[in-house]
Amino acid sequence: MFTVAGLAIAFVGIAYAISAHIGVPVRDPEGALLGRRMISPVLLMVAFAFLDSIRRAYRLKRGGTSGRLFVLAVVEFRERWWWKRLLLAVIGFMSFAFTYLAYRNLKSFVALINYRSYDQELAAIDRWLAFGHEPATLMHDALGTTVAANVLSWIYLIYIPLVAMTVSMALAFVERMREAYVFVATYMWCWILGTVSYYAIPTLGPFATNSRLFDELDSTNVTRLQTSLETHRFTVISDQLGEDKVAGIAGFASLHVGVVVAAWLLMRYYRQRTLAIVGFAFLVPTVISTIYFGWHFLLDDLAGFLLGWFALLLGRATVYPRLLLIWRKKAAHVAHLDHPDHAVHPR
Repeated sequence: MFTVAGLAIAFVGIAYAISAHIGVPVRDPEGALLGRRMISPVLLMVAFAFLDSIRRAYRLKRGGTSGRLFVLAVVEFRERWWWKRLLLAVIGFMSFAFTYLAYRNLKSFVALINYRSYDQELAAIDRWLAFGHEPATLMHDALGTTVAANVLSWIYLIYIPLVAMTVSMALAFVERMREAYVFVATYMWCWILGTVSYYAIPTLGPFATNSRLFDELDSTNVTRLQTSLETHRFTVISDQLGEDKVAGIAGFASLHVGVVVAAWLLMRYYRQRTLAIVGFAFLVPTVISTIYFGWHFLLDDLAGFLLGWFALLLGRATVYPRLLLIWRKKAAHVAHLDHPDHAVHPR
């Protein structure tokens, strides 16, 4: 609890430090992130917790415990979700929420700092990887620009509520709260590593720098979201203090890919085979949609894969700090074996 909460506090502190440096306040996007948008995930967490209690009560009945299922579920809920576990769940979710709040603001601050964009370089790499073609155009030709646009739009946008929902599910269903915190910490590291990548290699993505490639696509909710994000970006740049808006366009690395990869790996970590298959099945169209709509370059998605994997390593190390010592000893042992002086000579 202390390491996860401390990580959130440190990241929020960085957001406020940069805010003070550039003279732009930290904002709650649209005034909803810590308001009405927080209510649904918290209520879902309570609902998931009660579903978990029903599952446990059903196991008790199958084991021979007498009593009505609902009564047993209520008893299980009270015993399992007494103040300690409830407090840990609330702290875990709030750590995730405040980390995301800091991420949204730090992502917005990139637009206010004088930096050079690397879109042209990444676009050139895209064309090289696609043998002189635009990857988005190849996908439009292969999948079409009508039905596929609407299906992929739905898949891309459902990611947004799924992120908070999966955190609620982890806090409710995972047996030990410490293991649930691995899930929370991994997502938090996704936001942190994503922020670092935005400042290291600032980009806007193909849709913002080469919009003509996407003129033939059906108008979808993704199209409207992209227009809204561009409007917010212009508003933030032109009126930094007068509008309660944040800029939300950043390409490298793809957090859509990074977070979904992290979720897939977490399901493997928890040994949830079925959910891991579902996660991978969701990952494939997510990757396709990021290129199809021009949200990201190919390298953005590749970086997203690495980001999700590394976030899980850091998430585990955050909750289980001893892992850092174990990994350090293993690295030192490998380095010792690779040293020339360690060569084995036959007798």
